[in-house]
Amino acid sequence: MSSRHRLIAAGALITAAIALPGHAEACTVATANVDLGSVSSYGAASLAQQGSGSAGLSCDILLAALTTHYVGLKVDASTFQLSEPGGQTISYTASLTPGGSALTVGNFQDLSSTSLISLFSGTSNAIPIYIRTAPTAGLRAGTYSGSLDLRWYYSVCSLGVLACLAYSSSPGFVRPILLTPLDWGSGTPVRINISLTLTNDCIINAPAADFGSAPLVGSFSPITRTINIRCSAGAAYSVGLDNGAHANGTMRRMAGAGQYLAYEIFKGASSPDRWGASGAERRSSASADSNAGIYDSTTTQGFTYRAEIIPGQSTPPVGNYNDTIAIDVQF
Repeated sequence: MSSRHRLIAAGALITAAIALPGHAEACTVATANVDLGSVSSYGAASLAQQGSGSAGLSCDILLAALTTHYVGLKVDASTFQLSEPGGQTISYTASLTPGGSALTVGNFQDLSSTSLISLFSGTSNAIPIYIRTAPTAGLRAGTYSGSLDLRWYYSVCSLGVLACLAYSSSPGFVRPILLTPLDWGSGTPVRINISLTLTNDCIINAPAADFGSAPLVGSFSPITRTINIRCSAGAAYSVGLDNGAHANGTMRRMAGAGQYLAYEIFKGASSPDRWGASGAERRSSASADSNAGIYDSTTTQGFTYRAEIIPGQSTPPVGNYNDTIAIDVQF
């Protein structure tokens, strides 16, 4: 009777073991995106743009600590360039650490000796990847994109409490046991998509305009000045001048000594047309006084204007009169 009881107990133990739920994979491989954000074309020309994201492999590092872990990486393909539809490109480098050695196509890296905390230091226990562009001048605005085709090889504990009972492994991976050598297998491919958005920008040089000194309103002579502007490659634009800080409606005025001195700004050295901020009062880059219609990001367009003190107004009290005009560029 006691023997029969022992057989029933053993059967119950076997049944319980068969009923255990399947273990979850400790590692997952998924397409990832690295967005380097948005910067002006001149920003991309003067400074390297940097960003980071997931390299496509995430693992449960708590379970991985139960036994020896194996992680390897190879870059299957990449041009290491971000490109936009018009064909312009920005070169970049990719690394697994900030400022680390650049990844290259075909080079296999055995990362197994790297500490788990360092290796899977990205969001959600992902291996991070760091992207850095090369400063590049003469770029048009737009979205620049590229990709890295990586291949991950791994074998990490996926079930266990005090000892590992099962492993999460990439296809074909064989862990070394006694006389069985390590075989990395075929790995799991993953693509990392990289993007950078460039915006139009301009560099504006607007010298001060000084009418000098005179005893009467009618004694001031008109003056001419030139505003120099250069903008992102391929970007036509228009330039507007606002009415200043002390305007009365659309009448521009300089302020001083508690009074005002009215003046106006005209397009070109001799044109009677007012230079303003809206509609036909704006100036087109295609009609600049110098280098009209050249949009290569390095050539400057010159916009000459004539400023005059409006005749017929009463001469205000003695003093210094000034105003500030805002220049705006629209693409």
